[in-house]
Amino acid sequence: MKAFVFPGQGAQFVGMGKDLYENNALAKEMFEKANEVLGFRITDIMFAGTEEELKQTKVTQPAIFLHSVILAKTLGEEFKPDMVAGHSLGEFSALVAAGALSFEEGLKLVATRAMAMQKACEVTPSTMAGVLT
Repeated sequence: MKAFVFPGQGAQFVGMGKDLYENNALAKEMFEKANEVLGFRITDIMFAGTEEELKQTKVTQPAIFLHSVILAKTLGEEFKPDMVAGHSLGEFSALVAAGALSFEEGLKLVATRAMAMQKACEVTPSTMAGVLT
């Protein structure tokens, strides 16, 4: 049995997806489509932005979604999971990778979700904490 699990917010890093963009025509096409759909060049922030820019929720969530979905799509015939799952934001990536939502539908949903969460963060600033034992 083969399963793919997609990450949620917190998995971002500057440079994510750049190798895909530079070395895979499908990935480049999808990233450019995302720039168009989002109305800004998220690739500039993902590939060469600052950590501060990338950790803004309104950027982080679409960036992780894009990296996850585009990586899955570039696997082509190798991407044949028996099941997919995602942690939080990763649920959207899983749905698109599995074909339950189109790339554009998923991206628009994630962008809307990210903007709503960004606004909530601005109203009540806070941080996320993890406890490791």
